[in-house]
Amino acid sequence: MQSRIFLTLLLICAVGLADVTAQSVSKTGTTAGAFLKIPVGARSAALGGAVSASVNDPSAMRWNPSALTGIQQPTVMLDHADWLYVLRHSYLGIVLPVNGNSAIGINITALTMDDMEETTFDRQDGTGRMFGAYSYAAGVSYAIRLLPNFSLGANMKFINETIWNTSARGIAFDIGTTYVTPFDGIVFGVGVTNFGQKFQMRGDDLLVTADVDGGSSGNNSNVPANLDTDRFDLPLALRAGLMWHAWNTEPIRFTVMVDGHSPSDNYQSVSFGAEVAFLDELVILRGGIPEIGLPEEDRMFEFALGAGLGYSFGNNLALKFDYAYQQHKYLGGTNRISVSVAF
Repeated sequence: MQSRIFLTLLLICAVGLADVTAQSVSKTGTTAGAFLKIPVGARSAALGGAVSASVNDPSAMRWNPSALTGIQQPTVMLDHADWLYVLRHSYLGIVLPVNGNSAIGINITALTMDDMEETTFDRQDGTGRMFGAYSYAAGVSYAIRLLPNFSLGANMKFINETIWNTSARGIAFDIGTTYVTPFDGIVFGVGVTNFGQKFQMRGDDLLVTADVDGGSSGNNSNVPANLDTDRFDLPLALRAGLMWHAWNTEPIRFTVMVDGHSPSDNYQSVSFGAEVAFLDELVILRGGIPEIGLPEEDRMFEFALGAGLGYSFGNNLALKFDYAYQQHKYLGGTNRISVSVAF
């Protein structure tokens, strides 16, 4: 039975990878909701995103919802990064285990920035009017362990992107599976993210007046009209990964991870990650190389590094602090911090 599950998941992964490999033209920049591709969780970011089979905190709702079954205590996670330029990226995840075999969770992801001053062709130094832009996604997750070594999970989320008085909204789903194989405890994980509606910007900022009949005089030149905007898909992606505890003794653990990534708006790539834990998980060092195989002009990240501290207080209270540094190919580096409390 276990071998059949493993082979089935491998087949699903292979079909998805083959479909993306068939792309002959890069589709970079052709989807809406680009903020949904930003890594969530300092641990996951430090591992280069190679966490489909190894994510073990509330950020699983972003990467692979089925991993929530591995969280044994109610857990709250806060994650924040001063992203590129003036952007701020934040995440809140709350997970509640249910009956030992399932878990529910809620999550909020937000990309925000300070208000900006409006500029026009005639007033390029600014009009004095300020406007804002932001994106967020709010989701609800559920995961269940169907077999001792096999879990299934899903995340349903509402997504909103707003620029001044114009916005796009819709619903999307993330699904995932986790399988602990009989081969030296290797874990196999698959996640499909951002399967949902096409997005179209609509709002008052698209209202204009138009001359519907330029060949005649009268009131035809001031007819209210609405500018039409294109509809764009969300950044649908398939991730499949493996995790192996290459060395796992009581004081030291060494784990390696690899993920294959097949996005709808780019070529396929591979990410590698590794972490070393000391003193019974008290101190953890991490590193990762994401997006190996992408054309150089399409790569966003070069490498990632990070560390974590974890301590259990003996009364069902545990605290984790994680840090990640991501080196971007063109825009320098970013720092990400996560804090998790289990109780």
